[in-house]
Amino acid sequence: MRRAYSSILTLAALVIVLWLIWSRLHIVVWVAVPWWGLLIGALLLFLAFDYLLHQVFARR
Repeated sequence: MRRAYSSILTLAALVIVLWLIWSRLHIVVWVAVPWWGLLIGALLLFLAFDYLLHQVFARR
């Protein structure tokens, strides 16, 4: 059961990161960021959200 919660939290973090990137996509077009810079930024944002969600739900 704990593994299911972990998977759900990871999926939620991924959805949040993709939504944030999609909602701010017009900024990416105007700012000259190479494709690998965007991938690194998305990965770091995903890891930060995943860590925060695990910390919040681990206390309950």
